[in-house]
Amino acid sequence: MISKDTLLSNDLFGDLNPKDWPISLADLPPGSALVGGSVRDGLLNKLDQKPDLDFVIPTNAIKFSENLSKNINATFIKLDEKRDIARLVINGWTLDFARQVGQNLQDDLLRRDFRINAIALKLKDQPEIFDPIGGIEDLKTKKIVAISEKNLIDDPLRILRGFRLMCELDFDLEKKTKRFLKKNVDKLSNVAPERMKMEIIKIAHSKWNSSVWKTYLELQLLNRWNEDKPSFVELKRKEILSKELLLGSFLAKLIFLLGDEGLASLTFSKSEIKRCKNLRFWVEKINNLGLDALSEDERFQLHIDLEKDLPSLILFLKNENISAWLKRWKDPSDPLFHPSCPLDGYLLQKALKIPPGPLLGDLMRHLSREKAFGRFFTNQEALEVARKWTLENAPFL
Repeated sequence: MISKDTLLSNDLFGDLNPKDWPISLADLPPGSALVGGSVRDGLLNKLDQKPDLDFVIPTNAIKFSENLSKNINATFIKLDEKRDIARLVINGWTLDFARQVGQNLQDDLLRRDFRINAIALKLKDQPEIFDPIGGIEDLKTKKIVAISEKNLIDDPLRILRGFRLMCELDFDLEKKTKRFLKKNVDKLSNVAPERMKMEIIKIAHSKWNSSVWKTYLELQLLNRWNEDKPSFVELKRKEILSKELLLGSFLAKLIFLLGDEGLASLTFSKSEIKRCKNLRFWVEKINNLGLDALSEDERFQLHIDLEKDLPSLILFLKNENISAWLKRWKDPSDPLFHPSCPLDGYLLQKALKIPPGPLLGDLMRHLSREKAFGRFFTNQEALEVARKWTLENAPFL
């Protein structure tokens, strides 16, 4: 009779579908094992079409990877010379190779971060799941359990990763593990900004359950990078059903996690920082004053600043405003939610003898604003408004 472990190993191996991998199992040295996220996600039936593959091999990983890259025409990347880790990228696949740490595979797994990430699939003639510390049981009970506090301290990024896994998998942090994270949160300052950024992006892209907000505030994970500690940032949506609001949730979560200085220190781009700054400004303003208190100029500027990112702002509005705002934003012809000048700059220069420069820009903004609030409906009416504005603001042209 075939044992349950054998059946589970065969099912996992089948789901991983090695025939589709860009390498053959025969390319791997004897004693190789698949570890990490692909094993975990395979057991959870959450595999991507091209999952990232992490291999532990008993030989020199960098040298092996470099040689293999030449054979399969893959891009070779040396990730960590000290720890002997390399990466191959080919046709949308990412394959990481790391030399086994310790005397055997169990030693290697015991040095990892969480028990759900310490499950291996031994790649031999008969594939075999190897779970020395109970990671499969944690998958069943939806718990994130640290292997040891020391392992977290050895690479403090794992502190942030624990929270990220909670968000992505909809799991709970085991009590002792939560204490480990909170106790050592200050050690995140020793992590390279680029590595922090990648984890934060994954956190902001994940679907947060109802307990995530409470856990985040309890752990105070990113306080060092959130100088404002904005209490106003509160996403009250129980479920984000529309794809537009789901897309907008990334930026909404990002302003909750990081302040402007934090974004800069963690190597986010100037464009990303500007988008967050604009969103933060309008969320604060609406939270303090209310939508009805915004002047016409402020409403227009809001839609100038946030035209592309309005779904992010909508997530902070009162329930009664959400549907109407989203409907208007989805209408590309809405003149307020998608401001645009009805007449192009060249036509205005020719008709009104206006030279290119700041004055022309001010005029085009004025026309966009008047159009947004329905003060004309034809191009001829727009030209008359432009002529009147020019006489008032540049009478000597």
